[in-house]
Amino acid sequence: MKILEEKQIPQFLEILQKKPAQRIVHFCDTPTPLIASLQMFCIEQENEYFLYCTEADFYQTALNTYGTVSNMHVKNFNLRRPRYIMQAIEYDYLIATIDFEQEDRDAFLDKCYPIIRTGGNIIIIIPRTTGYEALDLWRDLLTEHSYVSLNIIHDIFEAHDVIVAKRMHGWGD
Repeated sequence: MKILEEKQIPQFLEILQKKPAQRIVHFCDTPTPLIASLQMFCIEQENEYFLYCTEADFYQTALNTYGTVSNMHVKNFNLRRPRYIMQAIEYDYLIATIDFEQEDRDAFLDKCYPIIRTGGNIIIIIPRTTGYEALDLWRDLLTEHSYVSLNIIHDIFEAHDVIVAKRMHGWGD
């Protein structure tokens, strides 16, 4: 994924509620300034931050940088594993900044649904170069997987779109 514009990250963080005891999981494949910003947000709000590194090289870098931070959990994560749920943890926010050109979007959304708390949000950041066809595909896939309140935000980042959807009780499963 291309680097997110650092100056726009505070505006992105406005999507997240400012309250304690939330759990945020971030699927990421490369270093991004969003990680440090999310980590600081989680310290300020007394939240837990789970960084799921989907590339082995990136995992080592992230572990060296954030491995000893008290509110942060750095994991080496294989997106092709059969299930994403670990230790029955549910997240308030699931953020994805991975390159979906190489990944099965449908399988990703299917495996993410059970790990998002009822009323929790999935936030997917994709390069704007993917075009409207990709946004339509995401919209269709999210709807098929019972995510609701879908919103696509075009004006936070110059080169990326932000897709936000909610998991609700009684929908899907």
